[in-house]
Amino acid sequence: MTKTKIEWATDVWNPTVGCTKVSAGCKNCYAERIYERFHPGQKFSQVQCIPGRLHEPRHWKKPRRIFVDSMSDLFHDQVPSLFIDHVFETMHLAWWHTFLILTKRPERMHKYINQRYLLNQRAVLPNVWLGVSAEDQKTADERSWWLFQTPSAFRFLSIEPMLGPINYLSSIQKFEMEWLGLAGWTRDNPYYYNWIICGCESGPNRRPMELDWAKDLRDQCQAAGVPFFLKQAEINGKLVKMPQLDGKIWDELPEI
Repeated sequence: MTKTKIEWATDVWNPTVGCTKVSAGCKNCYAERIYERFHPGQKFSQVQCIPGRLHEPRHWKKPRRIFVDSMSDLFHDQVPSLFIDHVFETMHLAWWHTFLILTKRPERMHKYINQRYLLNQRAVLPNVWLGVSAEDQKTADERSWWLFQTPSAFRFLSIEPMLGPINYLSSIQKFEMEWLGLAGWTRDNPYYYNWIICGCESGPNRRPMELDWAKDLRDQCQAAGVPFFLKQAEINGKLVKMPQLDGKIWDELPEI
């Protein structure tokens, strides 16, 4: 099955499976929980590349918004660069789809994308959106710093699980102070992100997210003109998908 219950995508495509924890946001990993439920005795930490899945999107004729590696991290160090090449070749050939890649390893993504496109003087794929996943201010700052240096048609930030308040503009300000002048950037998009997603943790051991954190992030996005997507929140002790904030469901998407 490729259809997904992830609200901001229509489908998932998992050419790799498995991952290892890198920060506090990984503690109650939903992918690990799902994998070990259906694969008893197997370790989620053993990353697997699945060549038989590489060409799947080319057979899906209707345009889809595809989350790449919902059960892994494409830029995990156990995924060979040659296999990542094959993934990008498929995304190039399946140009009618939009592919969304999230990583907690933006250093490798930065190195790979710059080598593949900048050093070879190739244009980045317009149908591939690159994003980083963060859970607090520290990880948002660190991972955004790498993403801002990575050429991409669209950039997005997924704050899930949201474990604390985040001022994403501070990530931009830190980057500007250290690199904007040196790197020769132009501010085509003054806020660098094209889209921001947030949501609380899921699962039986979920850690709390305060609605005020989401509201503050929503206000930042509105002020900056950046689409905001609130995926889920805990309300009155219950996990609510696509909850309302101030009487509205926030399911904004970037214009393609």
